[in-house]
Amino acid sequence: MVSTARSIELPDPDETVEALPEAARRAIGAHWLGRASAELSVAISFEALLPRLRGVRAADVVVALAVKAIEDERRHGELCVRLASRYLGRPIEPPKPRDGALPDFGTGDEDLEVALVVLGMCCINESIASEWIRSSWKVATSPTALHANRAHLHDEIDHARLGWAHLGSSAVGDRTRRQLRSWIPKIVDANVREWKRADAHLPAEGIPAHGHLSAADSAEVVDAAVRDVVVPGLAHLGLADSVPGVRT
Repeated sequence: MVSTARSIELPDPDETVEALPEAARRAIGAHWLGRASAELSVAISFEALLPRLRGVRAADVVVALAVKAIEDERRHGELCVRLASRYLGRPIEPPKPRDGALPDFGTGDEDLEVALVVLGMCCINESIASEWIRSSWKVATSPTALHANRAHLHDEIDHARLGWAHLGSSAVGDRTRRQLRSWIPKIVDANVREWKRADAHLPAEGIPAHGHLSAADSAEVVDAAVRDVVVPGLAHLGLADSVPGVRT
């Protein structure tokens, strides 16, 4: 489906991109092409989540944030394609999305299934994403990188809010919230492992001026996001003690 959301503008021209060595431009371009596929797949995931949120009587504000997230992720995918094109110096066709299917936890309880999806996809993943993008923006000096990361961050925060708003709402009963406890460690671990996976295209030292953290700094940001954002959010729900090593 074609996005009807407005495009995110990029500064043009950007001499910092043109001044990069060819190998760095290829690496960054390949990174953004991979990100495009990922963003488009997340749009598909939010499309699948939307009717299920309505089915479990999610609050209107949560449903509205899910509708917004679909358009946000389509727009992010489009932006990533344009970034890939800019760094590679040629027109790029949008890649195929990765599999956007939602996980099935096999509980047989739709309220719990949706709560688990929202926990992993929004509360944990999007909270980590927000802090990771914020850190990428802070180290960037390239106008293109600054603009792109600022645009991404503006939306990712709302995607995390969707999750926390749903789990803290009356649509999620005390029984469902208690049932989340045994799942939290494995869902946190799965997200952290994925976020710490080495980028196949970028060098280990990163390219900070263009918003790409080193592998070591990226891992530190992921751990800090869990500690400083995810765990306090879980504490608000009375669930922080479900994360190993955390005391509240």
